[in-house]
Amino acid sequence: KTSIGRGCCKVSKKQKKISKLASFCFVLTEILVLVAVLILNGNDVVNPPIPAIIIIIIIILSIHVLMQLWELKVFLKPDSGEKFSLTVQGSHERKKSRHRRTMYGVTVSDEVRVDYDRNCEGILVYFRKVTSSSNSGPYCQPFLLPFRGWFTFFHVLIALTLMICTIIIYINYDDYKDYTYLSVSELGTHPLVLPLLLFVTLVLQTTAVVSSYYQAEDYGFCLPLFCIGYTRWFKHTNAYTDMIQQNIQAKHGQRLQQEGEQLELAIRRNTQKTQVNDVTYPDVGPQTAKRYEDQIVLLHLLLAQEHDQACKEVFPEHSIQNKGVSFILTAEEIEALNIHAEQAMETAAVKTDDTVTAIDTTELVANTTVTV
Repeated sequence: KTSIGRGCCKVSKKQKKISKLASFCFVLTEILVLVAVLILNGNDVVNPPIPAIIIIIIIILSIHVLMQLWELKVFLKPDSGEKFSLTVQGSHERKKSRHRRTMYGVTVSDEVRVDYDRNCEGILVYFRKVTSSSNSGPYCQPFLLPFRGWFTFFHVLIALTLMICTIIIYINYDDYKDYTYLSVSELGTHPLVLPLLLFVTLVLQTTAVVSSYYQAEDYGFCLPLFCIGYTRWFKHTNAYTDMIQQNIQAKHGQRLQQEGEQLELAIRRNTQKTQVNDVTYPDVGPQTAKRYEDQIVLLHLLLAQEHDQACKEVFPEHSIQNKGVSFILTAEEIEALNIHAEQAMETAAVKTDDTVTAIDTTELVANTTVTV
């Protein structure tokens, strides 16, 4: 499955920074605890009942260190050439799904649905990451994600692995209580320390999973053995997308709101059974479908006008070349547009404050004149 969204937990930039810091602290503490387990095992203080658990701990440590080094690399040297596409969503989203059940190679049911879901965010301008291949199937989409897109999945796998190891060691701890037939080298001098340390790492890893999910943007996973795959492409927003969206709403907001309400009413009234290739499924009529497409085209035309004007202010070379501006931008270009938008919004806020102050001063002078 592939989706485009911002997840069920919408967080601000400040909350995302706090989440990144929390995730780093939890993972760093977990690494130190796992290193302590290896040191204690080397000194015969703790010995797991299954030697493979030490190998699993080494693998977990390696994955954690690799992820932290990659995060450090992205922080110190971000990819300025990474490309994103500027787009806009309308009041509704068309979703087509198909569920086919087979038994012994024979299709026993084939259900097709076409839903026009209303976007809870309304009209939204955002960036979406541009992938290297747009013709990949849904099961290959996770492999188009950036490496960081797999980190949440890795954290979940580590948490499950630590949980299984903790349960195995805790169950086998009952055997440690009988010292009559187990030697010190087999149990370790302090056998209870190992399950306690692994339980601490499990708690730290659980918090790391939550923190990783909060800060995740483009992420996904793939389990080929179970034919399961999921990819979520994140809706990236910043000051520039907010500025473009505000300009569109200020100029055409009332018209777009009316069109969204009328489209919602048309979808409810005109949903009907449609048959294609002997498959019957509910869908709207051709006029409502065209109305939905016209809304998307209109929004992209309005987006192109605002985007073209802003880009020609930030990048003068576009005005000289006298050609349209592309919706596909690099991370470096997006950062330049974001700085321009922040400055423009600060200037507009200052002008608004000055206007309000001037109005208050005028009213004060008028009231004083009347009193005299």
